[in-house]
Amino acid sequence: MRRWLLMLGGLLVWAAHFFAVYAAASIFPGDPAAESLALVATLAAIGANGILLWWTLGRKRTAADGFDEWTWRVGAIGAGLSLLAVLWQGMPLIAST
Repeated sequence: MRRWLLMLGGLLVWAAHFFAVYAAASIFPGDPAAESLALVATLAAIGANGILLWWTLGRKRTAADGFDEWTWRVGAIGAGLSLLAVLWQGMPLIAST
């Protein structure tokens, strides 16, 4: 189970960010609170993806076997893609502040 969580960690962060931003916009439509909550969610997701990316890239060097290295590499790729996606989705919020 830990391997699946590692490989899907970045994508889970991306999904949580997407749902948090969507929920904030749906609960507070047109309200500045929605923008603030979405900005907080974006910054939290960027931080979580950065930590996950740093952890997977550093851990890949200490892999026990080929499958273990592949698992860490997939986790790093997922975290990198998630970081790009969160930045893309959060760019209007970041640019407006």
